[in-house]
Amino acid sequence: MSRERAARAAIYDIQDFAAFGRSLYRHMPLPPGASILFESTVAEPEALLARVVGDAFANGVTDRFESVFGRGNPHLLAALADRYGLDEQGVVPTTGACNGVAQVLAALVAPGDHVLVETPGFDVLGELARLAGADVEALPRRGVHFDIDPEELRDKLRPNTRLVMITNLHNPSGRHLDAEALKALAAVAATVGAHVLVDEVYADFAADRGDPPATRLAPNLISVNSLTKVFGLFSLRCGWIVTTRATARRIAGVNAAREFGVSKLTHAIGALVLEKPEPFEAHWRQVLQASRPVVARHMAAMQADDLIEGDLPDYGCIAFPRIVGHADTRRLAETLWRDHEIVTAPGEFFGRPGHMRLGFGIPPATIDSGLSRLHQALFDLRRDAAPSISRFASPH
Repeated sequence: MSRERAARAAIYDIQDFAAFGRSLYRHMPLPPGASILFESTVAEPEALLARVVGDAFANGVTDRFESVFGRGNPHLLAALADRYGLDEQGVVPTTGACNGVAQVLAALVAPGDHVLVETPGFDVLGELARLAGADVEALPRRGVHFDIDPEELRDKLRPNTRLVMITNLHNPSGRHLDAEALKALAAVAATVGAHVLVDEVYADFAADRGDPPATRLAPNLISVNSLTKVFGLFSLRCGWIVTTRATARRIAGVNAAREFGVSKLTHAIGALVLEKPEPFEAHWRQVLQASRPVVARHMAAMQADDLIEGDLPDYGCIAFPRIVGHADTRRLAETLWRDHEIVTAPGEFFGRPGHMRLGFGIPPATIDSGLSRLHQALFDLRRDAAPSISRFASPH
């Protein structure tokens, strides 16, 4: 193997998704022909963002440009309270959603407390819980829709369980938990006085369902969100926590002691975006209306060739199919990158080997090309491993 090809494969010589992302970006720019299928957000709406920033500072400095010390940008707080239909006193602004998760843990969990974290899942949630000193245990999401069984949750609860951590839409599968499912989990967690943190960074993709945010369903449900995934505004690092006033007061103490990274500038822009979100909502809808039919077509074709199992979820920009015949998807990802210049996120990064997370919040031509290449590569790998199987003479 050449040194260059070995270096390519090395980006998968790590154990978690965050480290993979850092390793990959150290290799930027990628070769011109590379296909990136792991993105987990919609394409950044640069023109819309430029328009908001330009209008805000066209005649001096926008009046949204206020201090964030203490409670945070007041215009952002007001916009979020209006969006959630709740009191501003229940909103805590943060530097992105992950920082919000860390603050919830710091406020509600003491070293040695028991925390349940969904699996498969976004590995950063468990890592943050461990950094907080928690005794972390996996809470399985099962079946083709990655559901959580309330009775299994009940069996795993302990007297010192303080927090249950889940995502909705589920990362990595994109599956949706409805309001009744969330209320059932909250009721079970409440039997030991535990809160349920719901990472809702993908939730607005399912806005047409009309489901309320988790925090409005039960007093022990905490919503964490940001402008990163649905709005594609990861550069703003604008996140928030929404909960009851009492819980927000507990978190606010941590926020005041730790949250020195909130940007006066980007949270002013975040306020302007949330005051008039319609152009940004139209952006993600346009992106997914174009890309989702392409993904559905390719997934159906790969299913027909018995290369994957699992359907496109109803909402969002990610899917998590099982890759038939590849229990070690990290090794598969290495091969796809080294030999085919296809970048994927193997299931090992999310606690479920044998699966692969696909991201498609990108232009349809790009995802069409990438999935065509993935289909051909998976087909060729199986053909080469079993050349005597004639029924797979050519891919669909």
